[in-house]
Amino acid sequence: MRYLLVTHIAYSPQPGGGSELDRLWAEDLKGLAASVGPVTVAAPAVSAGTLQAWGTSLATLTATDGITLVPLPVRRGRFDPLYAVRLRRALRRAVADADLVHTSNLFAPDTALYFAHDLAVRRGKKTLFVVAEDFPDMLGWEWVRTAPNGLERWRRAHTLARTDRAVRRRVANASLTFLHTPAAVARYRLDAANAIAIRQPVHESGDVISAARLEARLNAAVGGRPLRLIAAARLRPLKGLDFLIRAVAILRERGVAVEATLYGSGPEQANLQALIAQLDLSASVTLAGPVASGPELRAALEAGDLFFMPHLTADFGRAFFDAMAAALPVVAFRSPASEDTVRHAVDGLLCPMADAESLAAAIARFSLDRDLLATASAAARRRAVENTRCFWNTLRAGWINELFAGTRL
Repeated sequence: MRYLLVTHIAYSPQPGGGSELDRLWAEDLKGLAASVGPVTVAAPAVSAGTLQAWGTSLATLTATDGITLVPLPVRRGRFDPLYAVRLRRALRRAVADADLVHTSNLFAPDTALYFAHDLAVRRGKKTLFVVAEDFPDMLGWEWVRTAPNGLERWRRAHTLARTDRAVRRRVANASLTFLHTPAAVARYRLDAANAIAIRQPVHESGDVISAARLEARLNAAVGGRPLRLIAAARLRPLKGLDFLIRAVAILRERGVAVEATLYGSGPEQANLQALIAQLDLSASVTLAGPVASGPELRAALEAGDLFFMPHLTADFGRAFFDAMAAALPVVAFRSPASEDTVRHAVDGLLCPMADAESLAAAIARFSLDRDLLATASAAARRRAVENTRCFWNTLRAGWINELFAGTRL
């Protein structure tokens, strides 16, 4: 199978060979190639030194990783009338050499890449379309809602609706659609010709905390020491981390001592720091800055007792599985996404949306019932053992191969 993945995520060819790209993306691609075989990735090629990671670091792929990177043109400024011509020429060549064309939901100005999917459909090739998130809900909350005036709000809502329609058209004619989150399933499953819900954890079995280390951590917590709360996310309003800070303040009033560490960076950092100062919580809440994915993140998580992601929209990233690999019970606001990932009172607790008091009550429940903390921690660890990157890559590869066996639409 000649597998072509078309993406907007840029890479930088290296003078000595190999290609530099975002580390998390590189790990995803290596996992894909390990499960389906060699993969060709058509992506914008940028010059060395200009590449920016959307995670915390970059990595280099070489020929031994099973990935061949095909350069796509980049825009030459905001007005580039020949960009579409150059892009389509490159995509025609790439699609002609492929048996399967894999694309995903895109946002302006990258929607021109949909040409690869549409061309593959017209030529009768197999197509895989991936919807990575419930972006209408996320952008409706974070982008449309915050428009400075009514006219701009209308413009943004119109743009978002057009983006949503573009996705619905592609899931309707894709040979196979992967819906990454339960919220995406709820939004697009009725439009899709052939859709499957998937997960995308980034850990492997060797990354899961050992039973011995978990036992030692739980034994240390039996004595009633303050629980250590961990959050790791980009510091943006939709992450709801201000609710966690307010919950810590409520707990202090109720005589429940905790220690919260928030990892990450972003536009909300100054506001969160100001809130910590306003509530006089500098002794209880720490903004620890960004943490690199991989061993550094795992060590940070394993040092905690509970993981928090009070996300204010219906979707979230992969942090829940990162937490479960560290055997951390997860406390989150109830949403279609969290309800599917966190089993309430089994490997975490779910709270009403935007409710700081309920977050405080959930923390207090774990603080007062250390047996519940132990059983939920063990359940989170089991969930991580059962849901590794390799496990889900193997499942996805099987479903993709069924397209060529004639057993799926």
